[in-house]
Formats: sequence, structure tokens, C-alpha cells
Amino acid sequence: MVEDLWLVLPLRAVVFQTLLLLTSIAIESVVLQRLLNISRKTATEYSATLNLLSTFVGWLCFFVIEAITRRFLETQLIRYIFFDRFVSPNILSDLQNLLYFFAIRSFIILLDLTVELIGLDFLLNFFAEPTEEIKHLISSPEAKLTETKKNRYQKYREIKLNKIKFKAIFWANFSSSILITSLKLMIK
Repeated sequence: MVEDLWLVLPLRAVVFQTLLLLTSIAIESVVLQRLLNISRKTATEYSATLNLLSTFVGWLCFFVIEAITRRFLETQLIRYIFFDRFVSPNILSDLQNLLYFFAIRSFIILLDLTVELIGLDFLLNFFAEPTEEIKHLISSPEAKLTETKKNRYQKYREIKLNKIKFKAIFWANFSSSILITSLKLMIK
């Protein structure tokens, strides 16, 4: 009975996803704290929110991709997500599986980066209360000024602010993704 339950429910995938989420949140919160100059508590809250959001979007993408792919690729994708391995009948398939692994992993990393970058901007500008701690990260909603010097300064500030946010999210994602990929390869 218990052996059959493991075949039906992807408990291993759920537990592994939870552990990876906790690891990602811990790593990314440290990076966000250092690069964005915010407190540990705020960095952990932002990291948890962004990681849960990107995980949710990632699973939505998985179900959409799973629904539109061919049968062979669908089987490969499901076996990789739930069981961390591909179906490989011969040596050529092993090379093909390695290509699948890197393609899927690259897609996941880019998706996480995009979702977390958009999520951080949305979180800072719409949900966060403008305290002194995060005021330097929030875009100013001031009306457009007629003076060109101030308008240029606002554009420069926006570009600089976006670069800081991108750098923080990129390095946070990069460091956690490298660790997660290393863990997945070691576990196999």
C-alpha cells in the first residue's frame, strides 16, 4: 500500500521542492540584504515572497508546457520533474538527456530571474510601505517636470535603480541556482 502511494503521489518532488525553496530563500535573502542594503527581516520577506511567486509561475508553465508537448517530450519532462531522471534506452539518449537537462534548467533559471525581477519591482512600488529602509529602492511617482535637468536626473535615477535591482536579483538567483543544480547533480 505504501509503495503504491509513492507511485501515485510525487511526495519526493514535493519534499525536494520544499527543501530547495528553503535553501533558495536563505541564500537569496543574504544576497538581497547585502546588495540592496536592507535588514535581514525585510530581505527574508522579499526573498520568500519572490521565490514562492516564481515557484507558482514555474509550476503553471510546467502544466502549460506539459499540455502542449508531444508524448515523448511530455514523458521526459514529467520524469525529470517528478523523478529527477530521464528515460534513456541507449548512449545517444544520454547525450540527448543531458541536453534536455541543460535546456530545462536554463529555462527555469531565466523564468525565475524574470519573474523575481518583475515581482521585486511590483513589491517595492505597490505593496511595500515607503519606510526609510527601502526608500532608496522605490521609484518616485513624481509628476513629470518641465525642467530638463531634473527630468534627466529622474531618468538617470530610474536607470540606476533598475540596474541595482537587476544586479541583486541576478546574483541572488545565480548563487541559489548554482547550489541547487549542484545538489541535483550530486544526488543523482
